[in-house]
Amino acid sequence: MKNKPQIKWSFFFLCLLLIQLAAIFLLPFTILTAVIVILIDLLLWIYTVFLRNRIEISNQQKIQYASHRAQEALDYVSEDMPVGIITWDENNTFIWTNPAITKSVQDLTKEDQQDMVNELLQRAEKGKSIYKIGDILYHFDLNHEKRVVYLIDITKEYALENKEKQQQAVVGILSVDNYDDVIDRRDDKEISNLNSFITTIISDWMDSYQIFYKRVNAERFFLFARYDDLERMIENNFNLLEHIRVSAEKQEMLITVSMGISYGTESLEVIGDEAQNNLDIALVRGGDQVVVKNAGEGNKPVFYGGNSASAAKRTRVRSRAMSTALKNVFNQTGNVFVMGHRFPDMDAIGSAFGVACLARYHDKNVQIVINEEETIPDVERCLEEIHQNGDLEDLLISPEMAKKQRKPGDLLVMVDYHRPSLSIDQELYEQFENIVIIDHHRRGEEFPEKSLLTYIESSASSASELVTELIQFESNERQKMSKMTATLLLAGITVDTKNFAVRTTARTFDVASYLKTCGADASLVQYLLSTDIQSYLEISKLVGESDYVRDDIVVATGTDTQEYDSVTAAKTADTLLSMVDINAAFVIIKRTDGVIAISARSSGTINVQIVMEALGGGGHFTNAATQLKDSSIAEAKEQLLEAINKQLTEGTEE
Repeated sequence: MKNKPQIKWSFFFLCLLLIQLAAIFLLPFTILTAVIVILIDLLLWIYTVFLRNRIEISNQQKIQYASHRAQEALDYVSEDMPVGIITWDENNTFIWTNPAITKSVQDLTKEDQQDMVNELLQRAEKGKSIYKIGDILYHFDLNHEKRVVYLIDITKEYALENKEKQQQAVVGILSVDNYDDVIDRRDDKEISNLNSFITTIISDWMDSYQIFYKRVNAERFFLFARYDDLERMIENNFNLLEHIRVSAEKQEMLITVSMGISYGTESLEVIGDEAQNNLDIALVRGGDQVVVKNAGEGNKPVFYGGNSASAAKRTRVRSRAMSTALKNVFNQTGNVFVMGHRFPDMDAIGSAFGVACLARYHDKNVQIVINEEETIPDVERCLEEIHQNGDLEDLLISPEMAKKQRKPGDLLVMVDYHRPSLSIDQELYEQFENIVIIDHHRRGEEFPEKSLLTYIESSASSASELVTELIQFESNERQKMSKMTATLLLAGITVDTKNFAVRTTARTFDVASYLKTCGADASLVQYLLSTDIQSYLEISKLVGESDYVRDDIVVATGTDTQEYDSVTAAKTADTLLSMVDINAAFVIIKRTDGVIAISARSSGTINVQIVMEALGGGGHFTNAATQLKDSSIAEAKEQLLEAINKQLTEGTEE
């Protein structure tokens, strides 16, 4: 292949020479002219061959030069470039390392080499790319097939990044949860002593972290700090919460504080707004806790504290304001759809019919969305009674029909829940732009992005109690609540308070009294909430399968082959909690839809809400639940025990 150009050139000159010779013999040329022509051809031939050889030599030199430079670059990469390279054999022991790898690594024993390679492989499988050797932090890139890993020293870069992170701005707002309640009926001297007490404790705590703070009014402080200060607060689990609660109890005062804290690289305006939003979340969840969140988009809040039951902080003024706000929402929107959570209980049903009553007061076309294929025994009995009442039956609508009837501008009222994933039909929920939330559960991470009105009061016994208070402000001689609606609302309150035994306040009894004056039938309530023999036997069986986690904590578990409804789990937990010396009870069952459900109850000494939130659920301090998909009873129990132990450990440390 290499000599083909030369053969072509030789053939060309040979043809040229033959043509010239033919011309010499056929044309009248002299011998001298012919000789000159032939000599010129020979010289051209020789010169052409010379040029070809020179070009070939030049190409060979370039190839040799390029090869030399490539070898030098390769030597630099492997010997001098500050990138560590390790190759290993099929036994995960080192074959070769370049000088950039520290001598301490090069001198590792065979077993240590294998451990290091195995750890790198495991981290790579998990998508991690950071590895620390001694005091040096590396970013590594691993090729499993070629058995080679490249390590780049990022220690300085990490230190600079960490330093920049430590300098991030932190804005916090601290609020005394129940200041107005504490100073009520106290004289000026007592209020002055109380203010001094609060200021001293909070000031000492903030001074210990050397952060700037300012008291802006009797119950609110602003604080400004850096991220490294926030890290120290987190390490101490915001011990101010426990300190101020215990100190107040010694002086026979019920005082707790809440904080909303935000940080990040965004503007101070954005960080400050996020801090205010975090404080609102803390207060909605019942107070006595801290909510921390990076102000950057897409970050989730982190909760600390919440180790005491929420005190009643709502007032009739707030209830009246919410009634007015809801009336304005009704007037500005189209038809009203009311929806509770999946497998609704009596509180969801009662509050839904209560909202429907409010909507009718304002001449709104209202429908209650319910899936009658997903019901519990209590609600099945309730629906039988509703179907015998024409006016109430006409309010019911299936999710499929609701999707067809919904129009732009219509309103969805979520009752007894605020997590979109718990909707009877999430697809239906997503079709609404106008949303109102009425709930009594502590607010969790999952929450509608936008809502026209949010009425969440974790100090209330039930959503039915909140709705009944709203009805009180709207009722008159012309607008009266039906006896059946009053009965359903009373049933909702009764079931969530365990016959007025837990989470009751004076407001709860006031509302119940009002419902009785509206004709609520207490005997019908007892019938709706009664337990049949089969359910009682199922509860007894679950109680018999309970185990102690601690002397005062029990966990009852069903089996993967036996299905129960959520009411059975809840009643089992209530039964266990009624036993002597039991402060917390958890029941794990497989629901009829195949989902693993956990019901949790507490006497008030253990925050079961935090335990359930760790498993993706939520609820109240003393009453919470969660659902686990694609899980078995054994797996759910393992996760539950881990969450309980974590909560107990943190509570002990605090």
